[in-house]
Order: sequence, then structure tokens, then C-alpha cells
Amino acid sequence: MNPKAIFTGLALSLGIAAPALGQVVSAPTAPAPAPAGQILASNPQSLINFFFEQGIPAQLTTDSVGDPLVEYRVDGDTGQVFFYDCTNNTNCLALQFYAGYKLDAPVALEIINGWNTDRRFVRAYRTDDGAARIEMDIATSYDGISTRDFADLYALWVESVRLFEQRIGW
Repeated sequence: MNPKAIFTGLALSLGIAAPALGQVVSAPTAPAPAPAGQILASNPQSLINFFFEQGIPAQLTTDSVGDPLVEYRVDGDTGQVFFYDCTNNTNCLALQFYAGYKLDAPVALEIINGWNTDRRFVRAYRTDDGAARIEMDIATSYDGISTRDFADLYALWVESVRLFEQRIGW
């Protein structure tokens, strides 16, 4: 019996969907716009919509390399969400919440290291000029994440900012 026929018969009998031999399977193309209830980095408007639905003013702009950047205001402070893993400044696959703090004196590395030891999802670091920063990455990939899960992540971010500001004496 032909080996190709054996493989095909075996695959069909096991219920395995396989491309025809010799067929080229390409990587997914650009993701579609975010369906209702989904946050996609490839669709920055989905993030703007989320903030507006939460009663948080937000605007879409671009960062220094031309990728999308969302700026929002909460409790009188401006927050930023950067977009990463973009192709030609579009079709991004990840988001990053960011906050930076310039104090009169650099934050001690012990405080930064203690934060990173105690916290799981939000990392901190100190820049060469002594500014303290925290960041939280969220991979939305091609299919996005639900607004419910994103709301939980956003609440984690807001609480982390509050705790970090206390820890550094902001």
C-alpha cells in the first residue's frame, strides 16, 4: 500500500484534520478588529473603549517610534499604555502599563529589589538617572483577552501603582 495513503487513512481514522501533503500552511494574517467584549493590542480603539466604559478619559496617540500609545487619566494622574510587538506600527500583540517617578533622591535599590521580590506581575527598576519606574506587560496575542479579565488586570495595575508610590514615598 502507498505510504501516503496509509498516513492519510490513519489521520482520517483518528479524526485528525491535516493539510494535504505538499500544502503550504501560512502564519495567521493580521487579526480582525476586536469583537465586542475583547481587548486587542492590534485594535487600540478597543482599549480606548474600555477606558471610556469605565468613565476614564483616554486618548490615542503615538510613541516616539510611531507605535500606538494610549494616555489616560485616573485620580488626577496621567497613565500610559505602550504597544509592543507591532508590525509597521500596527497589528501589535502586547500592551505595557507604565509609570515613572523622579524623586529628589534616587530610590534605594533595596526598595526596588524588595518590590520585585514581593510582587509577581508588576516589575520595578531604577534608571541611570535615579528615576523609579514600574511596568506591567499584557500579551493579547491574536485573539485578545476579555474585558472582564482586562478589568481585573487594570485593577491590579491601579493597586500596584498605589502601593509602589507608598513604598517609594511619592
